[in-house]
Amino acid sequence: MWMEQVDTAEFLRVVSPALKRCGADELARQVSLRWTPQQLCQMLHHDHPDIRKLACVTLGLIGDQRCLKCVGRALRDPDVQVNQLAEHALWSIWFRTGNNESQRFFRKGMAALESDQPSAAVTYFRQAQRCDGQFASAFHQCAIAHYMLDEYLAAIECCRRAVELSPNHFGALATMGHCHAHMGNFPAAAECYRQALAVNPRMDGLASALGRIERATVHA
Repeated sequence: MWMEQVDTAEFLRVVSPALKRCGADELARQVSLRWTPQQLCQMLHHDHPDIRKLACVTLGLIGDQRCLKCVGRALRDPDVQVNQLAEHALWSIWFRTGNNESQRFFRKGMAALESDQPSAAVTYFRQAQRCDGQFASAFHQCAIAHYMLDEYLAAIECCRRAVELSPNHFGALATMGHCHAHMGNFPAAAECYRQALAVNPRMDGLASALGRIERATVHA
């Protein structure tokens, strides 16, 4: 069905060279003139991995919340690069879903995190949440700031809200697991890690952490 709706030959002809010669903004403009995010999602089912890779790249530029489920499924693609590009696309979509006012505070919060100022980051992310209570990334990044401050219960609460808003948010699930691990609640940490890996199975570091917990539990 989707092959009748999307000319994949044109997609390759336009996007492949544009990736090399255009910046992200121009590539996003060219793609959005020809295809909708829903059509790009259809291309994630194509037999050829190059089409799926390009679909992930372009969805990272113009995808919206309606694309989160289909991009999330691409995390389990048999091609490793498709997985990696799908992960990048999800982060890109998550980061830009807030409204304009929440985005203003969110960017300040991200700058504070990068400057190692987690307390200031919490303030900005809380403001972003008040501006848009559906902005999952404002909750997850706030959780990271709380985590940096060793405020694990507050971080867990933020992660739970992020997962409520975006159930495939493997980042929030992983952060919640880290908080539980630091608090010594290893069964809860392991469950969070399993949930994150069910969404994104190629998180090798998380799989290793889960393995250590499981081995420790067996030998306890």
